[in-house]
Amino acid sequence: MTDSEKLDLILEKTGNLETEIKDLKRQQMKNTAELKAMDSMILDEVERVHEVMLKRTDELQKRIG
Repeated sequence: MTDSEKLDLILEKTGNLETEIKDLKRQQMKNTAELKAMDSMILDEVERVHEVMLKRTDELQKRIG
């Protein structure tokens, strides 16, 4: 294999690595956005349950006294 062929092979592999890195970064950004959305959904549910519990607590307090 000539030096020129070796260089071409190295450049090709480097290009492939760059493409893979860009794809990984894109996937990471997508995953991060999905996780943030899930965090928001979980927080909304926690707030909803908290409000239900407060309402129930108030109802019990009214019954007791």
